[in-house]
Amino acid sequence: MDVKYFADLRTNFIRMYYREGRKPFVEIQRAIDEETPPFDEPPRGSDMESGEPPYLTEWLQAEMALNVLGYSCLSMLSNSLKIAFMNFEREFGFRPSAKAKKTLFKQGFVNGYKGVLSEILDTDWSDCPADLAIIEQVVLARNLTQHTDDYAGFDAYYDEPTTRKHPSLFFVGGDKEDLNPEDPVSWFGRRVEVTEADLFRAIEEVEKLVGYIIGREGKAFEWRMGRQEKS
Repeated sequence: MDVKYFADLRTNFIRMYYREGRKPFVEIQRAIDEETPPFDEPPRGSDMESGEPPYLTEWLQAEMALNVLGYSCLSMLSNSLKIAFMNFEREFGFRPSAKAKKTLFKQGFVNGYKGVLSEILDTDWSDCPADLAIIEQVVLARNLTQHTDDYAGFDAYYDEPTTRKHPSLFFVGGDKEDLNPEDPVSWFGRRVEVTEADLFRAIEEVEKLVGYIIGREGKAFEWRMGRQEKS
């Protein structure tokens, strides 16, 4: 099986899905900002009396829709990475041991497969071109977005324990440069925010990781031959 070929099929689809899916929501926001039809006339009634900008509700709904679209793409990306790892299991001929499942995989499937593949590929990952921290954030953010409790919408938020455990959040609202990991108050309730730039960067890192593992296929072959000789 060409693991990279099929992994790239999925990541390329995610890029296309996001680019096309965002268009109607970006257009709604543009039309509101520029006061073009159908948002060229101020709404009547309660919206005007509230003192809020015209069509604020519609603009914010489009903003939430863009973020939810990002959430769905993160979910597909996380699943695509997991499938790639499972395909490597079949390709390289290994199975995580019961011990590994109880220890390494307890910290998530990325950490689990990294641990198992370290021996098989004879690597400490120091020469891996992928940013593994960002890849781990993909799974973290995906898990949070699957269990939202925002009663007013569909946004997900990092809680205080998560921000303490992960001081460098990648998918987060606001200016990352201004976030202070030492101040839990400023971090509490941060929205999980998926921008196009961050999503596409994460996709690139996943593709780099898959390419790196493929590039060490010879080490996996040596490992498999060594096991057969011992048996």
